[in-house]
Amino acid sequence: MKIQNLIVCILCFTAVSGRAQDNLKRVVEKDKQNNLTEIYYVLKAENSIKQGEYKLIGQDKKVYVSGNYRNNQRTGVWTFCGNSGEVSRKFDFEKDSLVEYVWNKNDSTTLRVKTVGGWKRKVVSSPPFPLYGDLSFILGHSLNYPDKAKQQGVQGTVVVVVRIDKTGAVVASGVRTRVNNLLDIEAMRVVGLINVWYPAVCDGKKTECEYLIPVRFELK
Repeated sequence: MKIQNLIVCILCFTAVSGRAQDNLKRVVEKDKQNNLTEIYYVLKAENSIKQGEYKLIGQDKKVYVSGNYRNNQRTGVWTFCGNSGEVSRKFDFEKDSLVEYVWNKNDSTTLRVKTVGGWKRKVVSSPPFPLYGDLSFILGHSLNYPDKAKQQGVQGTVVVVVRIDKTGAVVASGVRTRVNNLLDIEAMRVVGLINVWYPAVCDGKKTECEYLIPVRFELK
C-alpha cells in the first residue's frame, strides 16, 4: 500500500512539474562583447517575470553563475564562480546567509571595521562581496583598458578603497594607490558598477568596513 501511495505521489508531482514547465518560456541572451550567455525562463503570460533555473555561461562552456528564480526574485542557494571557473561563493537568498566562501590570495582576513569604540582592525569571518557575482569575474569582464594608456605602455595595479556599511551600501570610495590618471578613473568606474554588496561579517554580525580592491592593468 505504501509503494502504491508513493507511485501516486510521484505521478502527481510529475504532472504538476509538467504543467509548470508548460507555463514557462526559455530565454537565451548572448553578450558578444564579453562572450557570455544567459539562459533563464520567464512566465509565458508575463515575459518580464523570471521563474525557474538561471545560468550564466562563458565561452569556455563553464557555468559562472547558477541558481533559481521565483516570481522574479532570486531564491534558494546560488553558486558564483571566479574567472577560472572555480567556485568562489555559495549564497542562500532565502535565508540571506552565506553558505560557503572560498578565500583567495587577494582576500584579507583582517579589515578596518566600525565598532562601538570607533574604527579598528579586526579579523572578519568573510569580507564584503558583490551580491550578484564574483568580484574577479565582474572586474575581468567589465574592465576597459584605456587606449591612450596602452599606447603609452602604462600598466600597474590601482587600489580602490570602498566603505561598505552594514546594509551593503557603498557610502564612500576613492583611490588608495594611484598609477596613472587614465587607469585610476577606469578603476573607479568599474568598481562603481558594483552597487549591491553583502557586508563584511565580524563577530557574527554584519559590519561596516573599509575594503581595498586591487584593479590590475597588464599589457599582453
